[in-house]
Amino acid sequence: MEQSLVESINNMATDDFWLSVVVASLLCLGGFWWWFRSIKRVRLIEDTPTSKCRSAAQGYCELIGIQKLMPGDPIKAPLTGTTCTWWSYSIEEKRHTGGKNNRTKWVTVESETSHSIFLIKDDTGEAVIDPEGAEVIPSATDTWHGSSRFPSGGPKTSSFFGGRYRYTEKRMHEKDMLYAIGHFQTQSKMHTAMDRRNETAALLAEWKRDPHFMKQFDSDRDGEISIEEWQGARDKAMKIVAERARESALDSELHLMLRPPDGRPFILSVLPESEMTKRFRWHAIGGLAGFFLGGAAAVFLLTTRLAL
Repeated sequence: MEQSLVESINNMATDDFWLSVVVASLLCLGGFWWWFRSIKRVRLIEDTPTSKCRSAAQGYCELIGIQKLMPGDPIKAPLTGTTCTWWSYSIEEKRHTGGKNNRTKWVTVESETSHSIFLIKDDTGEAVIDPEGAEVIPSATDTWHGSSRFPSGGPKTSSFFGGRYRYTEKRMHEKDMLYAIGHFQTQSKMHTAMDRRNETAALLAEWKRDPHFMKQFDSDRDGEISIEEWQGARDKAMKIVAERARESALDSELHLMLRPPDGRPFILSVLPESEMTKRFRWHAIGGLAGFFLGGAAAVFLLTTRLAL
């Protein structure tokens, strides 16, 4: 068998031989990169202590809690219409490759990922999760087929014999457990100078619509608001806006987790920490196997062919 393999390599066309060497080399390099990437994630997860939303230190940290939707309109997954905290979908079309074998392959024609923010909640408080750029391990993945570019129904309407299009939708849902590791920062929600100016202008506009406005600020009772009287109204509005800002200072911090600016992993997962490390260890083993198999294949190809 080894002799026949050697003969096959020696009889390969030059272009096919070097293509095989390149593929084996890429498998080797890709396996090493995948091993390094996976091991780095294992070490980061194990070495980063779990923090609480209210007391987490600024910078790279790990949070564990329950997912919660932000107030306002709910997040809806595009293909199924399911209410969720995060979604990602792809639509693939079955196409013929042509040529002698005329095989078919799935080609992605549309895909998108949610960038809508949501909350993580623990026993100390809440933090906003900005999922843009995150590596997400979801709680639900649905795949089904249909005959139209955009599905007319959900997974339960899928044809038994499949269809020209394949739809895949991944989601996380409210009340799902969330493991999050990324960049944590706290921002002040205190009003900026621009905010105060806008609120002052809005309050003055509201007063001007009040029929008692003239009586309140027309101190000389001449039926007009002078520059000095208008300044008095403006000073009073600014005082009221400043007092409102002081009253809201008790809830003046916004906790946020987002993609780290230094390139470290940003991971959102419904799996617990122990399952995460187990998964990435298996990934590392797979990468290491690819590294050795690809390297051995490239060396074997080169030594066999060049030994002639």
